Amino acid sequence: MKSAVFERQQGRFNEALELLEQGLKQFPAFDKLWMIKGQILHADQGNIAAAREASVQGLKRAPKSVPLWLLASRLEEDAGRPVKARATLERARLLNPNAPELWCEAVRVETRSNNQPVAKALLAKALQACPTSGQLWSQMIATEARPQRRARSVDALQKCENDPVVVTTVAQLFWAKRKLDKARSWFNPCHQDQPGSGRHM
Repeated sequence: MKSAVFERQQGRFNEALELLEQGLKQFPAFDKLWMIKGQILHADQGNIAAAREASVQGLKRAPKSVPLWLLASRLEEDAGRPVKARATLERARLLNPNAPELWCEAVRVETRSNNQPVAKALLAKALQACPTSGQLWSQMIATEARPQRRARSVDALQKCENDPVVVTTVAQLFWAKRKLDKARSWFNPCHQDQPGSGRHM
């Protein structure tokens, strides 16, 4: 896998694909190999049809891979097929019903398609399926009107306690209001608990 990544970084995409094919013959259920193959075909070579086929084959062999489902959905959305992206995520959730990443992506697909009522209804369903997901509560806070965000933040903190995504979201609310000392007081413990958690800012 590392050799294929290296070849991709050097711009030698065909060589990278050859290495990936060799790897997939030995490890056909290794989702990361399918993901890299799809990314090369889609992002680097612009071959959407081949990337789609790689996604289909990969998901047959690794149907529980949440990242692979996410890439398959984003491929369809990038290709201008939001209906197909939506259907892909629905199938993904049937196989992985308690994966908050899949629910969150489904909400974002609707948001990007300007289907706000559908996005909100889907988010409510998502929180029923994954009631302690910080990622979903953070999304809920972001979709609320400004006056309701504080109350929604309290709900999220009660459900998720010290989830770093929720804590960072609360810090961002203070930051947006230019209450920098308060924002810092929320950011600091979150960063100490999980140093990489600030990446989603």
